[in-house]
Amino acid sequence: METHPVYRFGSFRLDAAAKVIFRNEQPLHLTRKAVETLVVLAARSPEVATKEEIMAAVWPDRVVDEANLAQNIAVIRKALGASPGEPAYIETFPGRGYRLLGPVTAERSEGAAATASAVAEPLPEAADVPAQAPRRRWTGAAGMILLLGVVVLLLVIIRREDPKPAVTVTPVTRLAGKEFQPAISPDGSAVAFVWQESEQALPSIWLQRFSEGAPRQLSTPGYSWSSPVWSPDGRQIACLRFGASSGDIVILPAAGGEPRVVAPVLPTRFGLGYYHLDWSPDGTTLAVDDSPSLSQPLSIFLIRLDTGEKRRLTQPEEMIIGDVAPRFSPDGKTVAFIRAFHRSYQEVFTVPVSGGAPRQWTSDSRMVTGVDWSAEGLLAGSSRGGSYRIWRMAPGKEPSPTGIYGEFPIQFTYSRRQARLVYSLIQNDPNVWRLSFGPPVAWKRIAASSGQDASPQYSPDGKRIAFRSDRTGDEQIWVCDAEGGNPVQATSGKGRPSVPRWSPDGRRLVFNDAATTEMFIAEEDGGSWTVRPFGARGVHPVFSPDGRVIYAAAAGAILRYAAAGGAAGIVTPVRALSLDVSPDGRYVYFVREPADTTLSRVDVSTGEVERVLSGLVPYCTSCWALDEHGIYYLGVRPKAPVLQSVFHLDWKGRSPRLVADYPEPILPIGIGPFSLSPDRRSMLVVRLDPSNADVMRADGFR
Repeated sequence: METHPVYRFGSFRLDAAAKVIFRNEQPLHLTRKAVETLVVLAARSPEVATKEEIMAAVWPDRVVDEANLAQNIAVIRKALGASPGEPAYIETFPGRGYRLLGPVTAERSEGAAATASAVAEPLPEAADVPAQAPRRRWTGAAGMILLLGVVVLLLVIIRREDPKPAVTVTPVTRLAGKEFQPAISPDGSAVAFVWQESEQALPSIWLQRFSEGAPRQLSTPGYSWSSPVWSPDGRQIACLRFGASSGDIVILPAAGGEPRVVAPVLPTRFGLGYYHLDWSPDGTTLAVDDSPSLSQPLSIFLIRLDTGEKRRLTQPEEMIIGDVAPRFSPDGKTVAFIRAFHRSYQEVFTVPVSGGAPRQWTSDSRMVTGVDWSAEGLLAGSSRGGSYRIWRMAPGKEPSPTGIYGEFPIQFTYSRRQARLVYSLIQNDPNVWRLSFGPPVAWKRIAASSGQDASPQYSPDGKRIAFRSDRTGDEQIWVCDAEGGNPVQATSGKGRPSVPRWSPDGRRLVFNDAATTEMFIAEEDGGSWTVRPFGARGVHPVFSPDGRVIYAAAAGAILRYAAAGGAAGIVTPVRALSLDVSPDGRYVYFVREPADTTLSRVDVSTGEVERVLSGLVPYCTSCWALDEHGIYYLGVRPKAPVLQSVFHLDWKGRSPRLVADYPEPILPIGIGPFSLSPDRRSMLVVRLDPSNADVMRADGFR
């Protein structure tokens, strides 16, 4: 059996071969690249690992910038939770690298993972090795260090032997907060981008010329701005501007000046981080994703700048988010776009400007965050390989990966003329929090990882929480205790579990696959979980309070199934999303459309439907929770479109009461539903940790 190093420092055990780390023998959930970064730091401790050494070892075949390394370090620090000066804390040496504080000891373990019986051996320090130290111990440890050193050295040499890499990556902006949606000018000399200085600030449009030292603001304050795109002559920038209850396409002079309103659009793009606008190569037309109302999915529309004529180009199916991110082809005859079926999967399409049936380019059921045209076909930012990269696509060929890689979704635009790409990594980190109603109101983070943790649900007795997380790479359902401890993975495989909902006895969970709508039951037995098909399809299934019935939405209706299985009965022929049942079992509450702001309910005995609430945050279809007296829900403060708050509506008084303001806006899609504790003193919600994003430039990209 081959041996491999297992490092120990503080309360942590790091297995270099299995790429796993434990705290007090409990696994921590880190991305593979974060673990690989930590392995290099542990192997080099107590010395400093240079940035070049780490990047060569962790990303030997990819073009990355130091922002990826800095983000990995931030994720590791968050997961380890060590304070400055303590073992496991990572010191930063500006301009040089990082060092893991120890002491660090190394074990030799056989096989692919560490064993509890392995014998710990300290890492030797050449000047302090006692003359009487056992030869076997010194030789084995030195051999490991020598081998790792040779590997790192070879990688560094290989990296340095290419003095003119095909692609060079340099930062364009390094501002506080997030810079995203970068758009490169037609001549490749400047970038327009969106800057949001803090989670509470309104996004604004800025311009950075590569020949100038600092960016300058183009947009006027008081609005939320999005999706800058250049005119073909490089003199103007079109973008979206959102007010408290209005949305417009606006053109800004690149040299500065008053904005010109082109046309109104839907007054929100809550939770949708895509580009929403593009300018045709001949300068006559804008393409925008829009919808006549919140009750319909987004479609691609063409707007003539000379006449204002607006023509629908695509018509996606109902009950999906819709078509977003339009991009004109170089000849202006075709528009590429992303069809967003669900929060966790999208596909790339193209459609002729003259109209017709769209052509589908991908069938990956993965996240697609950006699309643009290349000389051979298309470029797409996608998670199809398991991590986010930009992929090349040509007709009749399999997509091929480029060297532009990131741990987070990628937004980009490409200049074919200059072979120059600008991009930004969108770092969103949702975690599960408990909101205690007080007084005073208090927040506590319960379930967190470097991945996406969402859709929390209290068990009926309040002692456990089921939630959805991609902390191991794929979205799965997890169960932990009420304080977030002892997490156990309840599902596995390549399915896309939706919201887990408990049975009244707390032994089962019902959920559907987000991609196929097939429903499943997860059952617990002796602390382990097994999953079986329910034998029917539906969306957002939920148990009745007595556990005898499962309600689900399917085929344009709310259906009723016996929990033991069997044929479906129709509760009401109304399409629905995000179901929940009133505590007395009389009503099923639901939202009709993905962007609907109205909550309705149906009497399960009579089938009578009525609307009960208006004012939900668009696209946050499940951001609400029922109690015996009313409903808690996520809404927007009047005249403050980015200030989201939790309200309670009492059925008797019919007047909303402010419960708490969110410390930062959330991205609504895929974070709910809320979940009340059995004692009604608190509620599980999802919040976004503060994040950072910079604009990068890749020269020589072809």
